[in-house]
Amino acid sequence: MQLHIDTARLSRLRAFASPTRCPHCGDLMIAPFVSEFVEGGEIRHHWECDACGEPSSTSIPLTTH
Repeated sequence: MQLHIDTARLSRLRAFASPTRCPHCGDLMIAPFVSEFVEGGEIRHHWECDACGEPSSTSIPLTTH
């Protein structure tokens, strides 16, 4: 049996599961207040920082190129 590692997929999975820092103040944000699946293979997370109150968003592509 061989172990195959898809590093691109692993990188996307880590991005999906890792905590995010606020781009405005740098505070750790634990969970987005809403997430959406965008047709074409993307997940968007919308955040609001508990420390400074500023909104931000992140996106994670799910497709392989």
